[in-house]
Amino acid sequence: MASGTRASAQGGSLHNDGRGVIESAFDLLDHVGALEPVRLLDLANASGIPRETVRRLLKQLIAVGAVSREGPRYRLGASLLALGARVSSERRLRVAARRPIAELASATGAAVQLSAMIGGEAVYLDAVDARVPFGVVAAPGAPVPPRTAAARALTELGSTAPLVDAGEVIADLSCVAVAIPLGNGVVAAVSTLVAGRRPPLGLLAATWGTGARIVGLLRAS
Repeated sequence: MASGTRASAQGGSLHNDGRGVIESAFDLLDHVGALEPVRLLDLANASGIPRETVRRLLKQLIAVGAVSREGPRYRLGASLLALGARVSSERRLRVAARRPIAELASATGAAVQLSAMIGGEAVYLDAVDARVPFGVVAAPGAPVPPRTAAARALTELGSTAPLVDAGEVIADLSCVAVAIPLGNGVVAAVSTLVAGRRPPLGLLAATWGTGARIVGLLRAS
């Protein structure tokens, strides 16, 4: 990042369009992560941001837990490290699940979704459309509808058996979902959606097998 364009040397002020503040904060976080534990003076020298501006930004970053202070030195804070770990965990899950869910969709003709709890909300992470699309879209980042089998698999902790929604949420569509435990009480879910009031028994077994396969791939990675 070209930090010199983000702060004015006169008076240590940032651009007043809001973009300068955000970019300078991220620039500062980059330097804290690279140099920690690091002093304020060294951060100002490394980033090119005036010392008083660095001091003000650090105070704000400490307030939200993105930076922590140990005497005169600064480190990345717990909230930022936890966010990074969560993003890394979700990326590992998507990578591990990509081929299994594609093969499940190919073998069954069902629409297949991968979902997880993010920030306390159930959202889709990935999806493969049905062989014959029926107009239900599960775009990555979209919320998982409540009461569906996928939503229940994410919230009914401890359930390892396939959960079924037999046309109870959307008429003439049925869903099978299996929880994927990620550790520390956190779960994801793989779900399949087919036309019909009741899913075939083979779909329950195939969905469960795909969930178990993803768990195995995560453990091996």
